[in-house]
Amino acid sequence: MENRKMEQTNIQLSQCMIVKNEEKNIEKALSWGKEIMCEQIVVDTGSTDRTVELAEKMGAKVFHFAWKNDFAAAKNYAIGLTKGEWIAFLDADESFPKEDLNKLMRFLKQANANPQIAFIRTKIVHLNWDGSVIAVSSQDRLFRKDPNIRYRYRIHEQLYKEGDPNVKYFDAQEDLMILHTGYGTQVNRPEKGERNAQLLKKELEDNPKSGMLLMYLGDAYDLANRIEDALGCYRKVVWDDSIDTSDGLSALRCGLQILRMRMHEPAEDRKDELFKISDKLQELGHGLHPDLDYFKGHWYLKAGEMEKAAVLFENALEKLEWYQNVEVARMTSDLELPNRVVALAALKKGELQKAVRFVVPALRINRYSEDSIKVLLASFRMEWKDGKSVEPYWDFLKQLYDIDSLKDLLILYKSAKEIPFDKLAEKIREFLPEEVKQQLKGSNHDK
Repeated sequence: MENRKMEQTNIQLSQCMIVKNEEKNIEKALSWGKEIMCEQIVVDTGSTDRTVELAEKMGAKVFHFAWKNDFAAAKNYAIGLTKGEWIAFLDADESFPKEDLNKLMRFLKQANANPQIAFIRTKIVHLNWDGSVIAVSSQDRLFRKDPNIRYRYRIHEQLYKEGDPNVKYFDAQEDLMILHTGYGTQVNRPEKGERNAQLLKKELEDNPKSGMLLMYLGDAYDLANRIEDALGCYRKVVWDDSIDTSDGLSALRCGLQILRMRMHEPAEDRKDELFKISDKLQELGHGLHPDLDYFKGHWYLKAGEMEKAAVLFENALEKLEWYQNVEVARMTSDLELPNRVVALAALKKGELQKAVRFVVPALRINRYSEDSIKVLLASFRMEWKDGKSVEPYWDFLKQLYDIDSLKDLLILYKSAKEIPFDKLAEKIREFLPEEVKQQLKGSNHDK
């Protein structure tokens, strides 16, 4: 937590959540912000585990709501139970970092001073089971208590203010983030996808032209492993001009989902759709999204045209440096390959400094990639002249590798011998244990 006294405010903040079988998460969910809440309201929708017992033990007010396949209805019921002036509505697998509570209260005080502000918008970071980031988006989970502010839609419910389509929000995305761990499990994914699909189809009966709902239906089918159904939804959003995509996100995301799902198919099978979707998204104003060049780069790489792939990957990496959008670039989870391909293309052209500049980020992601190591060492070898010291190269490698690690030394030694860069290999060999040197004698890597 910030090393100062908690921000003082008289504003009452109610914490709300709807739950079902959340015994693994409920204690953490009720702990992270307990000190700043005037009350904690838990609405249970049919738990059969210890969720209710643990919530009551934590001091929360527990209520029961008969589940009717409508997340918005359950959340609106919870809102009606609150007495606070503002509401923090997070799921049981979501939390603000405790060190951010002081900032949260400070922003709440600022937002409350302007009666026109209804929401506080924050980032939400979706985490995998190992703590790695899956995606980042924005959410309105802090909002003013107002009889006109409610949730709508049975699933993928969204806050809205009745009679105010241009509701104002306080932008805290640069300073506040919610951590979400629920995407990190594979448990019951197909079942969850089927459940979501049924709810979304009901919602689409009332809003058949909603690009956002069709996008979510595609996501539900994807979760349920119904790939062709998912692609059908995504394609309808991209190509059917009667679909409402005024939200600014659905067409982009659906186009990118199609490219993602077809990325590993044979190059010729997906060429036409890849380039048509890329052109369509550019036409819609999304041409600066890094993934468009990233996916096209993958196509050229699979088609054996590495130089064209490298140009596109370099463009994508450059765009990624300054790209900011709700729809996070998929390529952020695959930065090693684009960097390595750009580096290899530069090496083949004799652009050694560029090769090193791009291969180093690839090695920081995976320093045991032999392909990347060889690009780096080959760049060194092409620059090196007979009689010149290899110490600068060794010093460079020590910034990337642990010379006390036998694994690190062996992979560097093996790669240096295969380049071949014997002078550097000799330097690396000096740091190997004596027994390992003896074992290497006569081996292929010591010839």
